[in-house]
Amino acid sequence: MEIRYTSAAQWADARDGVIPAPYALEAGESITDRYLEPVVFHNENGPDIGVTTCGVIVRDGLYFKDMDNSGELVPYKDWRLSPEERAKDMVAHLRLDQQAGLVLNTLFNTPVVPTRAAATGADGKLEMSKIYKHHDPDEKPIPGPLPGMTMSIDDADVLDKHITAGVYRGDMHCEAGMVALYHNAGTQMLEYEACKGGVAIPYSLHTNPINIGYPDSLGIGAAVLGDGNADFVYEMADTDRKMMKAEGLHIMYGPQVDVATDPRWPRTNGTYGERTDVTSDITEALIKGYQNGDDGLNEGSVVLTVKHFPGDAPSENGFEPHVPIGQWRIYRTPGSMEKYHLPPFQRAFDYKASSIMPDYSRIAADGRAVPQTYRGEVTSTEAVPSAYSKELLTDLARNKMGFDGYINSDSGITSVQIYGVEDLTVPQRYAKAISAGTDVIGGNTDPENIIKAVEDGLLPKADLDRASYNRLLSLFRTKRVDNPYLDPDQADQARQDNFDGAKKKAYEANQKAVVLVKNHGGVLPLAKEKKVCIVTFKGVDSGFAKMAQAMGAGLGSADADEALRKTLAEAFEKKGYTVVATPEEADVLYLHVRPISNGVVFYQFAMPVIEMGEIVTDEREINKSQKKTGKQVTVTTLKDVEKIRELADAIHARGGKVVGTCVVNNPWLLDKLEPYCDALTIQYTVSTVALNNALNAQVDVISGDFAPTGKLSLTMVSDPAVIAITEQEIDGVVREICASPNDVPGYDKDLYIDPAILAGVRGGSYAYCDADGNYYRSGFGLNY
Repeated sequence: MEIRYTSAAQWADARDGVIPAPYALEAGESITDRYLEPVVFHNENGPDIGVTTCGVIVRDGLYFKDMDNSGELVPYKDWRLSPEERAKDMVAHLRLDQQAGLVLNTLFNTPVVPTRAAATGADGKLEMSKIYKHHDPDEKPIPGPLPGMTMSIDDADVLDKHITAGVYRGDMHCEAGMVALYHNAGTQMLEYEACKGGVAIPYSLHTNPINIGYPDSLGIGAAVLGDGNADFVYEMADTDRKMMKAEGLHIMYGPQVDVATDPRWPRTNGTYGERTDVTSDITEALIKGYQNGDDGLNEGSVVLTVKHFPGDAPSENGFEPHVPIGQWRIYRTPGSMEKYHLPPFQRAFDYKASSIMPDYSRIAADGRAVPQTYRGEVTSTEAVPSAYSKELLTDLARNKMGFDGYINSDSGITSVQIYGVEDLTVPQRYAKAISAGTDVIGGNTDPENIIKAVEDGLLPKADLDRASYNRLLSLFRTKRVDNPYLDPDQADQARQDNFDGAKKKAYEANQKAVVLVKNHGGVLPLAKEKKVCIVTFKGVDSGFAKMAQAMGAGLGSADADEALRKTLAEAFEKKGYTVVATPEEADVLYLHVRPISNGVVFYQFAMPVIEMGEIVTDEREINKSQKKTGKQVTVTTLKDVEKIRELADAIHARGGKVVGTCVVNNPWLLDKLEPYCDALTIQYTVSTVALNNALNAQVDVISGDFAPTGKLSLTMVSDPAVIAITEQEIDGVVREICASPNDVPGYDKDLYIDPAILAGVRGGSYAYCDADGNYYRSGFGLNY
């Protein structure tokens, strides 16, 4: 990045004029032919001005970016004015096609190559085609996980469709400097709009949360419950913010603050658990850390997109609403929305969260549910997804709860999640969503439908102007408009400094996330001279988990069993244990158990199962509806589960002990594991970057090198009877009703379950009761 001028006095001839753009295309040249090194003009008492194909206006010795190359200093170019004044004026200068692109996001954005070295040609120059994928009209688009969605993102989306933002999918696999280059390339293409009668808008990269070594979300909830505060969460967010800002990841699609209530729901693993107060405290800490304070957006902020408003967890019996099979959100309990689901969002709004994402699902307004109120007023009555609901977005979030940011829908709302709006055309769907209060539509690349909605009178221009204003306001508040370009060297340095510096604190957080739920006879801490045999158990991955994780579902890594056992063996050996190959040689059998649910976001063929083993269940119309096909399918949540008892009985017969760890991404029925363990710990983390931390932290607790403090963030389920499904006719339709309400967290479900059911369950509760009489409710955890 070139710093060309340090003060306007050095450009005396243009003290009150225009400095031409540093780059101009030659005849036959395309803006995608070469990467243009940004040129920065420094204002001594104002923002830097970064340009490639835009000129610079000089007035009164100050530099201003000429974002339309008109030479006129209009309000949106004048950094001395407020963000509100500038955003309002910019909207008035945008073409309709620019506005349509401004309110869309592409979904699968990743640099072509992961390193700057790989993007550099033999001549030592960066090659644009190795940074941002070039459009090939003969190349067939790669279909995405949902109909109407594509994974083929290229420069045509920016240049032809004028889409100004995309979701980065490179995780930590790309160099930070390479991500910064990708961001700069997008901005370079958008700035070229100024050469064609448009306005230069910065390019924005979103990202789903990227783990930097801290526990996964449920583990964060467990650690915060143990600490009694969310201080380390703020430190994590503040560290992550600095890296994200440097590499151009200015917007996070998160945090996911849904309060977990149905144990089968596939997205429980992205939540912080089922405690409303804990989730609210974490939300506050994340906002302060990522947004660089608690007073709204500023130059150092990462924009947070708090999701999924008003809380997506009350899904009908665990089906997930990305696809029609899970379209219903069921509130069976009076007041449950206000008591359990809205408080984290209210906390977010109180601390000026910059964006929210509505959920996919729609409320059931029939006999399955009861009306929900907030501060005495009914929240919503229209059975449409929340992105289409004016009652929820405008009346509830903005007018009653005080939200003052922009609203970004999740992906696929106009093509897949069209529940209740099936009869509308695509332009009509856009019109309804935007007029309801949605400002940005995620995952769509069809701005022509927004243009048509306006031109056909379906979408009032004032509503599109509002959406454009809200989107632009975040850019002005974070001071990204005048110089949106980034220094790749600084990006690499920021990652090195912050990522390395966070490693110790991230490891400590993983230790805090370990929950000890059973310690029969005080078997832990485990004496270090013991011989330990490690046996791992795992469920069968459906094959769709990687795709779901790419979309943010957080289903975890697919590490080979051999690598897992090696990591565990090394961890035990470092503590002084002798790791032996067979149970017959061992004093202690260590079981690492990772069940895997069939509740995959993009492939729903049966009701999610939370029992361990091979479970035969009814097949449903895949992704389409909950209608049973008449066939049965086998779901293997844990392979060879019967061997747990065999191995435990054998080692117990020889006087040995069994120590187990259960990986919990959603609540599990533990009856095929816990009874055979003398000690049992819970592991929540499976993310690749943090997995070794999580495994070693388990061994720290087992060995006594760290006294456990973590508390369960989820309630474990006691018996199939408490989540059993019965068919009941409601309003003339046969419905499947759960024995416990979908909208109430596990720790409170006993209040709403038929006492006759609880009387037949060990411990008499929804919460699992172990052999020592301990109840595995959220908030429970043993200490030494």
